[in-house]
Amino acid sequence: MFSLARDCKNIKYFSLKFSLILIFITNSHQNNTIVFVNNFVYAADTNYNKQLFYSINSLLNNTNTNLNLHIIHKEPDSFKEYTAKLEKNFNNFSINLYKFNYKNIEFPNIENKHVSEATYYRLFIEKIIPQNIENYIYLDADIVAINNFDEYINEIMSKLNNSNFTIACRTEYVYNNKKVDFFENLEMSSSKYFNAGVMFVDHKKWVDENIGNLLLNKLAELKDKLNYWDQDVLNSFFDGKYIELNDSINYPLNLRWPVPVEDIEEDKLFIHYQSNNKPWNIRGCFNEGSKFYQNVALDSEKKYHLVKTVKRYDLFFLILKTIQLKFIKIDKKFNFYKEAFKIIFYN
Repeated sequence: MFSLARDCKNIKYFSLKFSLILIFITNSHQNNTIVFVNNFVYAADTNYNKQLFYSINSLLNNTNTNLNLHIIHKEPDSFKEYTAKLEKNFNNFSINLYKFNYKNIEFPNIENKHVSEATYYRLFIEKIIPQNIENYIYLDADIVAINNFDEYINEIMSKLNNSNFTIACRTEYVYNNKKVDFFENLEMSSSKYFNAGVMFVDHKKWVDENIGNLLLNKLAELKDKLNYWDQDVLNSFFDGKYIELNDSINYPLNLRWPVPVEDIEEDKLFIHYQSNNKPWNIRGCFNEGSKFYQNVALDSEKKYHLVKTVKRYDLFFLILKTIQLKFIKIDKKFNFYKEAFKIIFYN
């Protein structure tokens, strides 16, 4: 039954509680701003439209926040059909497509590689996205989110914004006797090299310090020495000066090896398919670790996403892995084999 006295009491309690929360935040963070990050940046071309679409799907399914997505694309019109699909299924995002318009630029070491020139686009981010964006997270398109990431990314971005660092990344290599030439080649004096697939960026510092132009100078300087493309450029420039991320936000999966799926499901946030053996290739699909990517494809479009490599190569691994009974752990087996035969014999 309606009780005015009870409701007034509740209102007073709520007002008091809310006031105390405001006082706590004001007193505790006068010098340490709490940062809520919702800007994500990708760079892509038409060859990675599907992967980008699924990566975004995974983000939107694992956040309680409205996300602002910024996509630097060689042919942005080609992604509009995927934007329409996202708008049909989600209401917690905005999306901005930017055409990469820079001409007559040499992008080293991409011929016959599993990457394209789009990997270098992030070096131009400062010149493309609005400069009033204070911070963002850059993601490679071969990353999928598998658990809610809100708390962790806000914690890291707050730490970054209240530091003297511009970026936060996960260390990939440390200096040792086998890596001497690698570090010297990039003119690095530090002992650590980061993976740039997930990169937290304080964009305000980036712009204020003119880092975009400095990176392009570094690209021109190192162009004949680059093995890992823009990642080498970034590492040579920042030279160990970054906040360390743990592997939960950039967990490296190599589908050539067995994958601890249950452990990953429990405590990882972002999965990064780093090697050239990808979850959308037939060979990679037989590794149980491909499920994190293919589950997004199945949820989004009700079918496996498979990409043809070389016909005889794909057919060989389809037969070999089937004989080895590697298909047992594949979900929706008929769906998988249907798509596999389609790309081998009809594409």
